[in-house]
Amino acid sequence: MKKFLIPLLCMYPMSVFALDFVSDVSVTSGSTTFSYDQDGDKFKVEQDGLAAYFSDDVALGLEYTSALLEGVGVSVSAHYEYTEDDDSVIGITSGFEQFGLALDATVNWNVNDSDVAAKLGTGYSVLGVDGALTSKWDVDDFSYEGMDVSAGYTWKVSDTFSVRPNVSLPIDDDWKRGEIVAGVSIVINFGSTSSE
Repeated sequence: MKKFLIPLLCMYPMSVFALDFVSDVSVTSGSTTFSYDQDGDKFKVEQDGLAAYFSDDVALGLEYTSALLEGVGVSVSAHYEYTEDDDSVIGITSGFEQFGLALDATVNWNVNDSDVAAKLGTGYSVLGVDGALTSKWDVDDFSYEGMDVSAGYTWKVSDTFSVRPNVSLPIDDDWKRGEIVAGVSIVINFGSTSSE
């Protein structure tokens, strides 16, 4: 139970700053996953790699994810978003995960504004403790737009239920710290529903 508070204790020195609470929940049954994230009120339904979602900023989003190299941990996904501002955004994300280390890159192209943005992320996960650093870039101007630093601990309550307290700290393009966000991620997995 002591490990449950590790992420919050890691960020204690920054607790003098503003703090916001944002949590999320994910429920999986067979190959179907329903998830809701308070950050942007994002609701997502996924089945066999194909997903549909919407949020405060996205009126409708479609995404397809596929594993390129099963044993190596390489994946790629493509998405289309129709935003609340009537813009169309096309994007691609590639990821690599091996031995607890994760690397990913996302590129988004706003067709209406001809604007290209990118995110580069790196993270780790060891014995349930994880951390990540994601930098944001404007590709058109090749300018740095900030980063997010996060940490968490996954507490596996049972084979079907896990809880992950986590904290994240945004840093803007002037290297100023933003509002710390703390939350709890709940994952429920009922496993496969197929009969074997």
